[in-house]
Amino acid sequence: MNSADFAVLLEMRDILRKIVVNYDYYNESISAENEDVRLENGSNVRLEIQKLFNESGDKSKKTVQRVSIPAKLMNAAVLGISEEGSTRSAKMLAWSKLLNVKSTYSASDPLASIDLSDIDYIIISGGYDNSTNNRLNSMLAALGRNPQLDEFKPAVIFAGSRLSLENAKKELARPGLSFTVLANVLENSGYTAEEDLSGLNTLESQIAAKSDPDTKSEVSEEIKIRDLSYTRALRKISEVFCMKRGEKVLSALFTEGYSLLSHAEREARTTVFKNYAVPQEAGTLNQDVLESVFNDLFIEKRNVFDENFLQKTVLPIDTSKESFLFEPNRIIGISLTEKVDFEKFIDIISIPGMTKGTIYFLFDNLGIILALMTVFAAGTQGNNSFLRGFFNTNDIRNGWLFIPYGKFRKGAPAIYLEKLENDRKEDIVLKWGERRTIEIEPNSVVEIHAVGGVSLSKDSGDSTKKTIGTKESRKTLIFDLREEMNRWNG
Repeated sequence: MNSADFAVLLEMRDILRKIVVNYDYYNESISAENEDVRLENGSNVRLEIQKLFNESGDKSKKTVQRVSIPAKLMNAAVLGISEEGSTRSAKMLAWSKLLNVKSTYSASDPLASIDLSDIDYIIISGGYDNSTNNRLNSMLAALGRNPQLDEFKPAVIFAGSRLSLENAKKELARPGLSFTVLANVLENSGYTAEEDLSGLNTLESQIAAKSDPDTKSEVSEEIKIRDLSYTRALRKISEVFCMKRGEKVLSALFTEGYSLLSHAEREARTTVFKNYAVPQEAGTLNQDVLESVFNDLFIEKRNVFDENFLQKTVLPIDTSKESFLFEPNRIIGISLTEKVDFEKFIDIISIPGMTKGTIYFLFDNLGIILALMTVFAAGTQGNNSFLRGFFNTNDIRNGWLFIPYGKFRKGAPAIYLEKLENDRKEDIVLKWGERRTIEIEPNSVVEIHAVGGVSLSKDSGDSTKKTIGTKESRKTLIFDLREEMNRWNG
Protein backbone atom coordinates (compact mmCIF):
# COMPACT_ATOMS: atom_id res chain seq x y z
CA MET A 1 0.00 0.00 0.00
CA ASN A 2 1.51 3.31 -1.13
CA SER A 3 -0.97 5.65 0.56
CA ALA A 4 -3.49 5.94 3.38
CA ASP A 5 -6.61 8.07 3.85
CA PHE A 6 -7.72 9.66 7.11
CA ALA A 7 -11.13 11.31 7.60
CA VAL A 8 -11.49 13.69 10.56
CA LEU A 9 -14.21 16.12 11.60
CA LEU A 10 -13.75 19.65 12.93
CA GLU A 11 -16.83 21.00 14.67
CA MET A 12 -16.82 24.78 15.04
CA ARG A 13 -19.34 27.44 16.01
CA ASP A 14 -21.57 27.06 12.94
CA ILE A 15 -19.60 24.74 10.66
CA LEU A 16 -19.03 21.01 10.55
CA ARG A 17 -15.93 20.38 8.43
CA LYS A 18 -14.98 16.97 7.10
CA ILE A 19 -11.27 16.79 6.21
CA VAL A 20 -10.04 13.84 4.19
CA VAL A 21 -6.26 13.59 4.19
CA ASN A 22 -4.20 11.37 1.89
CA TYR A 23 -0.71 10.42 3.03
CA ASP A 24 1.71 9.30 0.31
CA TYR A 25 4.20 6.92 1.93
CA TYR A 26 6.59 6.94 -1.04
CA ASN A 27 6.93 10.73 -1.33
CA GLU A 28 6.26 11.44 2.36
CA SER A 29 3.65 14.04 1.41
CA ILE A 30 0.16 15.00 2.50
CA SER A 31 -2.78 16.27 0.45
CA ALA A 32 -6.24 17.14 1.74
CA GLU A 33 -9.81 17.81 0.68
CA ASN A 34 -12.48 19.38 2.83
CA GLU A 35 -16.26 19.60 2.83
CA ASP A 36 -18.24 22.04 4.98
CA VAL A 37 -21.77 21.77 6.31
CA ARG A 38 -23.30 24.84 7.92
CA LEU A 39 -24.94 24.15 11.27
CA GLU A 40 -28.10 26.06 12.06
CA ASN A 41 -29.37 26.64 15.58
CA GLY A 42 -30.87 23.40 16.82
CA SER A 43 -29.09 21.24 14.23
CA ASN A 44 -28.70 17.58 15.12
CA VAL A 45 -24.93 17.25 14.77
CA ARG A 46 -25.00 13.46 14.75
CA LEU A 47 -27.43 13.35 11.87
CA GLU A 48 -25.27 15.80 9.92
CA ILE A 49 -22.25 13.57 10.51
CA GLN A 50 -24.23 10.58 9.30
CA LYS A 51 -25.15 12.47 6.11
CA LEU A 52 -21.57 13.52 5.46
CA PHE A 53 -20.35 9.93 5.43
CA ASN A 54 -23.38 8.38 3.72
CA GLU A 55 -23.46 10.91 0.89
CA SER A 56 -19.77 10.44 0.21
CA GLY A 57 -20.26 6.68 0.01
CA ASP A 58 -17.85 6.23 2.92
CA LYS A 59 -20.05 3.80 4.84
CA SER A 60 -17.17 1.58 5.91
CA LYS A 61 -16.21 3.93 8.74
CA LYS A 62 -16.91 2.45 12.16
CA THR A 63 -15.31 5.26 14.17
CA VAL A 64 -15.12 8.96 13.27
CA GLN A 65 -12.41 11.11 14.83
CA ARG A 66 -13.57 14.60 15.83
CA VAL A 67 -12.09 17.77 17.31
CA SER A 68 -14.68 20.22 18.67
CA ILE A 69 -13.70 23.89 18.94
CA PRO A 70 -16.12 25.77 21.23
CA ALA A 71 -17.41 29.23 20.32
CA LYS A 72 -16.09 30.75 23.54
CA LEU A 73 -13.37 30.14 26.09
CA MET A 74 -13.96 28.68 29.50
CA ASN A 75 -13.54 31.41 32.16
CA ALA A 76 -11.53 31.09 35.35
CA ALA A 77 -11.38 33.12 38.55
CA VAL A 78 -8.03 32.67 40.30
CA LEU A 79 -7.50 33.19 44.02
CA GLY A 80 -4.26 33.58 45.93
CA ILE A 81 -3.01 35.17 49.10
CA SER A 82 -0.63 37.69 47.55
CA GLU A 83 -0.84 39.27 44.12
CA GLU A 84 2.74 38.44 43.09
CA GLY A 85 2.95 35.07 44.78
CA SER A 86 0.22 32.46 44.85
CA THR A 87 -2.19 34.47 42.69
CA ARG A 88 0.35 34.47 39.87
CA SER A 89 0.90 30.73 40.38
CA ALA A 90 -2.85 30.16 40.08
CA LYS A 91 -2.88 32.20 36.86
CA MET A 92 -0.07 30.07 35.41
CA LEU A 93 -2.08 26.95 36.23
CA ALA A 94 -5.17 28.37 34.51
CA TRP A 95 -3.10 29.34 31.47
CA SER A 96 -1.56 25.88 31.32
CA LYS A 97 -5.04 24.44 30.71
CA LEU A 98 -5.92 27.19 28.19
CA LEU A 99 -8.53 28.84 30.38
CA ASN A 100 -9.34 32.54 30.15
CA VAL A 101 -8.31 34.23 33.40
CA LYS A 102 -11.29 36.56 33.71
CA SER A 103 -10.72 37.76 37.26
CA THR A 104 -8.06 37.56 39.98
CA TYR A 105 -8.42 37.96 43.73
CA SER A 106 -6.16 38.10 46.78
CA ALA A 107 -6.73 37.79 50.52
CA SER A 108 -7.91 41.39 50.90
CA ASP A 109 -10.84 41.01 48.49
CA PRO A 110 -14.42 40.35 49.70
CA LEU A 111 -14.62 36.76 48.45
CA ALA A 112 -18.05 36.20 49.98
CA SER A 113 -19.54 38.63 47.46
CA ILE A 114 -17.40 38.39 44.30
CA ASP A 115 -19.25 37.89 41.03
CA LEU A 116 -19.23 34.26 39.81
CA SER A 117 -21.99 34.60 37.20
CA ASP A 118 -19.73 33.94 34.20
CA ILE A 119 -17.09 31.76 35.86
CA ASP A 120 -16.58 28.11 34.85
CA TYR A 121 -13.59 27.36 37.11
CA ILE A 122 -12.24 28.70 40.39
CA ILE A 123 -8.53 27.99 40.92
CA ILE A 124 -7.18 28.45 44.44
CA SER A 125 -3.52 28.67 45.45
CA GLY A 126 -1.66 29.82 48.55
CA GLY A 127 0.53 28.81 51.45
CA TYR A 128 3.32 26.27 51.78
CA ASP A 129 2.74 22.61 52.54
CA ASN A 130 4.73 22.61 55.77
CA SER A 131 3.12 25.58 57.51
CA THR A 132 -0.40 26.49 58.55
CA ASN A 133 -1.78 29.54 56.75
CA ASN A 134 -4.66 31.25 58.51
CA ARG A 135 -5.17 33.74 55.68
CA LEU A 136 -5.78 30.92 53.21
CA ASN A 137 -8.22 29.29 55.63
CA SER A 138 -10.07 32.60 56.01
CA MET A 139 -10.25 32.95 52.23
CA LEU A 140 -11.74 29.47 51.90
CA ALA A 141 -14.37 30.22 54.54
CA ALA A 142 -15.30 33.53 52.87
CA LEU A 143 -15.60 31.93 49.45
CA GLY A 144 -17.74 29.16 50.92
CA ARG A 145 -20.26 31.80 52.06
CA ASN A 146 -20.65 33.20 48.54
CA PRO A 147 -24.28 32.43 47.52
CA GLN A 148 -23.34 32.36 43.82
CA LEU A 149 -21.20 29.27 44.41
CA ASP A 150 -24.31 27.08 44.66
CA GLU A 151 -26.23 29.14 42.10
CA PHE A 152 -23.75 28.92 39.19
CA LYS A 153 -21.75 25.85 40.33
CA PRO A 154 -18.27 26.59 38.94
CA ALA A 155 -15.76 23.75 39.17
CA VAL A 156 -13.30 24.31 42.04
CA ILE A 157 -9.60 23.48 41.65
CA PHE A 158 -7.61 23.55 44.89
CA ALA A 159 -3.84 23.80 44.38
CA GLY A 160 -2.78 25.29 47.71
CA SER A 161 -1.21 24.21 51.01
CA ARG A 162 -1.85 20.61 52.01
CA LEU A 163 -2.42 21.80 55.57
CA SER A 164 -5.47 23.75 54.33
CA LEU A 165 -6.91 20.89 52.25
CA GLU A 166 -9.38 19.72 54.90
CA ASN A 167 -10.66 23.28 55.29
CA ALA A 168 -11.04 23.53 51.50
CA LYS A 169 -13.04 20.30 51.40
CA LYS A 170 -15.21 21.42 54.32
CA GLU A 171 -16.07 24.76 52.71
CA LEU A 172 -16.15 23.91 49.01
CA ALA A 173 -16.51 20.13 48.40
CA ARG A 174 -20.28 20.16 48.70
CA PRO A 175 -22.96 18.25 46.77
CA GLY A 176 -23.42 19.53 43.22
CA LEU A 177 -19.97 21.15 43.02
CA SER A 178 -16.98 19.66 41.20
CA PHE A 179 -13.96 19.74 43.53
CA THR A 180 -10.50 18.72 42.27
CA VAL A 181 -7.22 18.66 44.21
CA LEU A 182 -3.90 19.34 42.43
CA ALA A 183 -0.33 19.70 43.67
CA ASN A 184 0.55 22.97 45.42
CA VAL A 185 1.50 25.19 42.45
CA LEU A 186 3.37 27.61 44.68
CA GLU A 187 5.89 24.85 45.39
CA ASN A 188 5.66 22.89 42.14
CA SER A 189 6.49 25.24 39.27
CA GLY A 190 7.16 22.27 36.98
CA TYR A 191 3.50 21.23 36.64
CA THR A 192 3.51 22.34 33.00
CA ALA A 193 5.94 19.54 32.20
CA GLU A 194 3.47 16.84 33.17
CA GLU A 195 1.71 15.01 30.35
CA ASP A 196 -1.64 15.18 32.10
CA LEU A 197 -2.07 17.49 35.05
CA SER A 198 -3.19 15.52 38.12
CA GLY A 199 -2.58 12.22 36.29
CA LEU A 200 -6.30 11.81 35.62
CA ASN A 201 -6.81 14.50 32.97
CA THR A 202 -9.77 15.66 35.05
CA LEU A 203 -9.72 19.31 34.06
CA GLU A 204 -9.24 18.59 30.37
CA SER A 205 -12.11 16.10 30.19
CA GLN A 206 -14.41 18.54 32.00
CA ILE A 207 -13.52 21.27 29.49
CA ALA A 208 -14.33 18.95 26.59
CA ALA A 209 -17.61 17.88 28.16
CA LYS A 210 -18.75 21.42 28.98
CA SER A 211 -17.80 22.80 25.56
CA ASP A 212 -19.52 19.93 23.74
CA PRO A 213 -21.93 17.95 25.93
CA ASP A 214 -23.06 15.79 23.01
CA THR A 215 -19.87 13.76 22.69
CA LYS A 216 -20.85 10.28 23.76
CA SER A 217 -22.89 7.40 22.37
CA GLU A 218 -23.38 6.54 18.73
CA VAL A 219 -24.46 8.41 15.64
CA SER A 220 -25.90 5.17 14.34
CA GLU A 221 -25.13 1.50 14.53
CA GLU A 222 -22.44 2.07 11.90
CA ILE A 223 -20.63 5.21 13.07
CA LYS A 224 -19.24 6.11 16.47
CA ILE A 225 -17.59 9.41 17.41
CA ARG A 226 -14.20 9.52 19.14
CA ASP A 227 -13.38 13.01 20.41
CA LEU A 228 -10.03 14.65 20.99
CA SER A 229 -10.12 17.72 23.25
CA TYR A 230 -9.15 20.86 21.34
CA THR A 231 -6.79 21.78 24.19
CA ARG A 232 -5.03 18.42 23.96
CA ALA A 233 -4.91 18.64 20.15
CA LEU A 234 -3.09 21.98 20.30
CA ARG A 235 -0.64 20.73 22.90
CA LYS A 236 -0.06 17.64 20.75
CA ILE A 237 0.95 19.88 17.84
CA SER A 238 3.64 21.53 19.95
CA GLU A 239 4.78 18.15 21.21
CA VAL A 240 5.16 16.38 17.86
CA PHE A 241 6.84 19.32 16.12
CA CYS A 242 9.30 19.76 18.99
CA MET A 243 11.53 17.00 17.64
CA LYS A 244 14.94 17.28 19.29
CA ARG A 245 16.43 18.15 22.63
CA GLY A 246 16.83 21.90 23.02
CA GLU A 247 14.20 22.78 20.44
CA LYS A 248 11.38 25.25 21.03
CA VAL A 249 8.04 25.26 19.21
CA LEU A 250 5.05 27.60 19.33
CA SER A 251 1.62 26.44 18.15
CA ALA A 252 -1.17 28.96 17.69
CA LEU A 253 -4.87 28.35 17.04
CA PHE A 254 -6.83 31.39 15.83
CA THR A 255 -10.63 31.44 15.95
CA GLU A 256 -13.10 34.28 15.45
CA GLY A 257 -13.46 35.05 19.14
CA TYR A 258 -10.22 33.91 20.78
CA SER A 259 -6.76 32.46 20.21
CA LEU A 260 -4.82 29.68 21.94
CA LEU A 261 -1.04 29.36 22.24
CA SER A 262 1.05 26.36 23.26
CA HIS A 263 4.83 26.65 23.66
CA ALA A 264 6.93 23.50 24.01
CA GLU A 265 10.60 23.18 24.92
CA ARG A 266 12.22 19.76 24.80
CA GLU A 267 14.64 19.07 27.64
CA ALA A 268 16.74 16.00 28.44
CA ARG A 269 13.97 13.81 29.85
CA THR A 270 10.77 15.74 29.33
CA THR A 271 9.01 18.44 27.35
CA VAL A 272 7.99 21.60 29.21
CA PHE A 273 4.78 23.29 28.05
CA LYS A 274 3.60 26.85 28.61
CA ASN A 275 0.15 27.67 27.33
CA TYR A 276 -1.96 30.79 27.05
CA ALA A 277 -5.53 31.70 26.07
CA VAL A 278 -6.10 35.10 24.44
CA PRO A 279 -9.77 36.15 24.88
CA GLN A 280 -9.68 38.64 22.04
CA GLU A 281 -11.44 38.84 18.69
CA ALA A 282 -9.27 37.83 15.74
CA GLY A 283 -9.63 41.18 13.99
CA THR A 284 -7.96 43.04 16.89
CA LEU A 285 -4.91 40.80 17.26
CA ASN A 286 -1.57 42.52 16.70
CA GLN A 287 2.08 42.40 17.70
CA ASP A 288 1.42 44.19 21.00
CA VAL A 289 -0.95 41.42 22.09
CA LEU A 290 1.59 38.70 21.41
CA GLU A 291 4.39 40.68 23.05
CA SER A 292 2.29 40.99 26.21
CA VAL A 293 1.57 37.25 26.14
CA PHE A 294 5.23 36.32 25.80
CA ASN A 295 6.19 38.64 28.64
CA ASP A 296 3.57 36.98 30.84
CA LEU A 297 4.78 33.49 29.95
CA PHE A 298 8.55 33.86 29.89
CA ILE A 299 9.54 36.79 32.09
CA GLU A 300 8.79 35.84 35.65
CA LYS A 301 9.07 38.56 38.29
CA ARG A 302 11.05 37.36 41.28
CA ASN A 303 10.00 39.02 44.50
CA VAL A 304 10.64 38.80 48.22
CA PHE A 305 7.35 38.05 49.96
CA ASP A 306 5.94 35.91 52.73
CA GLU A 307 2.74 34.04 51.92
CA ASN A 308 1.83 34.05 55.61
CA PHE A 309 1.44 37.82 55.55
CA LEU A 310 -0.48 39.95 53.06
CA GLN A 311 1.82 42.44 51.35
CA LYS A 312 0.41 44.74 48.69
CA THR A 313 3.91 46.08 48.00
CA VAL A 314 6.67 43.53 47.57
CA LEU A 315 10.38 44.00 47.16
CA PRO A 316 11.88 43.06 43.79
CA ILE A 317 15.11 41.09 43.96
CA ASP A 318 16.42 42.55 40.71
CA THR A 319 15.05 45.88 39.51
CA SER A 320 16.89 45.80 36.16
CA LYS A 321 14.69 45.53 33.09
CA GLU A 322 14.74 42.06 31.59
CA SER A 323 15.17 41.56 27.86
CA PHE A 324 13.47 38.53 26.36
CA LEU A 325 14.14 37.25 22.85
CA PHE A 326 11.59 34.97 21.20
CA GLU A 327 13.65 32.45 19.21
CA PRO A 328 11.62 29.29 18.48
CA ASN A 329 12.73 26.66 16.00
CA ARG A 330 9.22 26.39 14.55
CA ILE A 331 5.92 28.25 14.65
CA ILE A 332 2.75 26.45 13.60
CA GLY A 333 -0.30 28.61 12.93
CA ILE A 334 -3.80 27.19 12.43
CA SER A 335 -6.43 29.77 11.51
CA LEU A 336 -10.14 28.98 11.53
CA THR A 337 -11.07 32.57 10.76
CA GLU A 338 -10.64 34.68 7.63
CA LYS A 339 -9.54 37.58 9.84
CA VAL A 340 -6.16 35.91 10.37
CA ASP A 341 -4.71 35.15 6.96
CA PHE A 342 -1.10 34.27 6.18
CA GLU A 343 0.07 37.89 6.00
CA LYS A 344 -1.50 38.79 9.35
CA PHE A 345 -0.09 35.61 10.92
CA ILE A 346 3.44 36.64 9.92
CA ASP A 347 2.83 40.22 11.08
CA ILE A 348 1.67 39.32 14.58
CA ILE A 349 4.47 36.82 15.27
CA SER A 350 7.17 39.24 14.00
CA ILE A 351 7.49 41.28 17.18
CA PRO A 352 9.96 44.21 16.95
CA GLY A 353 12.86 43.78 19.30
CA MET A 354 11.69 40.33 20.41
CA THR A 355 11.37 37.81 17.53
CA LYS A 356 14.82 36.79 16.25
CA GLY A 357 16.66 34.11 14.32
CA THR A 358 15.69 31.58 11.67
CA ILE A 359 12.20 30.17 12.24
CA TYR A 360 10.45 27.49 10.22
CA PHE A 361 6.72 28.16 9.96
CA LEU A 362 3.64 26.29 8.83
CA PHE A 363 0.36 28.10 8.23
CA ASP A 364 -2.84 26.09 7.87
CA ASN A 365 -6.14 27.87 7.16
CA LEU A 366 -8.24 24.70 6.92
CA GLY A 367 -7.45 22.92 10.20
CA ILE A 368 -5.58 20.00 8.58
CA ILE A 369 -2.81 19.98 11.19
CA LEU A 370 -5.31 20.23 14.05
CA ALA A 371 -7.43 17.41 12.62
CA LEU A 372 -4.49 15.06 12.11
CA MET A 373 -3.47 15.34 15.74
CA THR A 374 -6.20 12.73 16.29
CA VAL A 375 -3.94 10.32 14.39
CA PHE A 376 -0.94 11.12 16.58
CA ALA A 377 -3.00 10.97 19.79
CA ALA A 378 -4.40 7.56 18.82
CA GLY A 379 -0.90 6.28 18.08
CA THR A 380 -1.92 4.81 14.72
CA GLN A 381 0.77 6.84 12.97
CA GLY A 382 2.98 9.56 14.40
CA ASN A 383 6.38 8.42 13.12
CA ASN A 384 8.93 10.79 11.62
CA SER A 385 7.97 9.84 8.07
CA PHE A 386 4.35 10.84 8.64
CA LEU A 387 5.43 14.06 10.36
CA ARG A 388 7.60 15.02 7.38
CA GLY A 389 4.46 14.92 5.26
CA PHE A 390 3.38 18.24 6.78
CA PHE A 391 6.49 19.91 5.35
CA ASN A 392 5.91 18.42 1.88
CA THR A 393 2.43 19.63 1.06
CA ASN A 394 0.99 22.50 -0.94
CA ASP A 395 -2.18 22.54 1.19
CA ILE A 396 -0.22 24.05 4.11
CA ARG A 397 1.87 27.14 3.48
CA ASN A 398 5.35 26.67 4.87
CA GLY A 399 8.84 28.09 4.76
CA TRP A 400 11.26 30.19 6.80
CA LEU A 401 11.13 33.54 8.55
CA PHE A 402 14.60 35.14 8.80
CA ILE A 403 15.16 37.96 11.32
CA PRO A 404 18.98 37.97 11.51
CA TYR A 405 21.37 39.21 14.15
CA GLY A 406 23.71 42.04 13.25
CA LYS A 407 24.28 45.77 13.51
CA PHE A 408 21.69 47.71 11.55
CA ARG A 409 23.11 49.88 8.76
CA LYS A 410 20.36 51.18 6.50
CA GLY A 411 20.93 50.33 2.85
CA ALA A 412 23.97 48.13 3.48
CA PRO A 413 23.94 44.54 2.10
CA ALA A 414 23.02 41.96 4.74
CA ILE A 415 22.19 38.71 2.89
CA TYR A 416 23.00 37.26 -0.53
CA LEU A 417 20.76 34.65 -2.20
CA GLU A 418 21.54 32.31 -5.07
CA LYS A 419 18.32 30.80 -6.41
CA LEU A 420 18.38 27.90 -8.87
CA GLU A 421 14.84 27.51 -10.20
CA ASN A 422 13.70 25.87 -13.46
CA ASP A 423 17.35 25.57 -14.54
CA ARG A 424 17.74 29.33 -14.21
CA LYS A 425 20.05 30.98 -11.68
CA GLU A 426 19.16 34.28 -10.02
CA ASP A 427 21.28 36.33 -7.60
CA ILE A 428 19.46 38.48 -5.04
CA VAL A 429 20.91 41.04 -2.62
CA LEU A 430 18.92 41.90 0.53
CA LYS A 431 19.74 45.12 2.37
CA TRP A 432 19.18 46.40 5.88
CA GLY A 433 15.90 48.29 6.11
CA GLU A 434 13.77 46.11 3.84
CA ARG A 435 11.35 43.27 4.30
CA ARG A 436 11.13 40.83 1.40
CA THR A 437 8.96 37.79 0.68
CA ILE A 438 10.39 35.35 -1.87
CA GLU A 439 8.40 32.41 -3.22
CA ILE A 440 10.41 29.33 -4.21
CA GLU A 441 8.92 26.90 -6.73
CA PRO A 442 9.05 23.10 -6.32
CA ASN A 443 12.27 21.25 -7.16
CA SER A 444 14.42 24.34 -6.61
CA VAL A 445 17.49 25.10 -4.52
CA VAL A 446 18.34 28.30 -2.66
CA GLU A 447 21.73 29.17 -1.16
CA ILE A 448 21.61 31.84 1.56
CA HIS A 449 24.79 33.63 2.68
CA ALA A 450 25.04 36.27 5.41
CA VAL A 451 27.61 39.05 5.05
CA GLY A 452 30.32 39.55 7.66
CA GLY A 453 28.92 40.52 11.04
CA VAL A 454 25.46 39.13 10.25
CA SER A 455 24.15 35.83 11.67
CA LEU A 456 21.03 33.96 10.61
CA SER A 457 20.70 32.27 14.00
CA LYS A 458 22.50 31.60 17.26
CA ASP A 459 23.35 28.11 16.09
CA SER A 460 27.03 28.29 15.09
CA GLY A 461 26.59 25.51 12.56
CA ASP A 462 23.85 27.34 10.71
CA SER A 463 24.61 30.98 11.45
CA THR A 464 26.08 32.38 8.24
CA LYS A 465 24.78 30.15 5.46
CA LYS A 466 21.85 27.87 4.73
CA THR A 467 20.83 25.66 1.80
CA ILE A 468 17.14 25.04 1.10
CA GLY A 469 15.75 22.40 -1.27
CA THR A 470 12.03 22.54 -1.97
CA LYS A 471 11.37 19.02 -3.35
CA GLU A 472 7.74 18.75 -4.55
CA SER A 473 6.25 21.66 -2.59
CA ARG A 474 6.59 25.43 -2.70
CA LYS A 475 8.36 27.31 0.07
CA THR A 476 7.97 30.89 1.22
CA LEU A 477 11.06 32.75 2.47
CA ILE A 478 10.53 35.96 4.44
CA PHE A 479 13.49 38.21 5.28
CA ASP A 480 12.76 40.95 7.81
CA LEU A 481 15.65 43.41 7.95
CA ARG A 482 13.71 46.45 9.15
CA GLU A 483 15.31 48.72 11.73
CA GLU A 484 12.61 48.11 14.36
CA MET A 485 13.32 44.36 14.26
CA ASN A 486 16.89 45.09 15.43
CA ARG A 487 16.24 47.81 17.99
CA TRP A 488 17.37 45.52 20.82
CA ASN A 489 20.97 45.92 19.65
CA GLY A 490 20.87 49.55 20.76
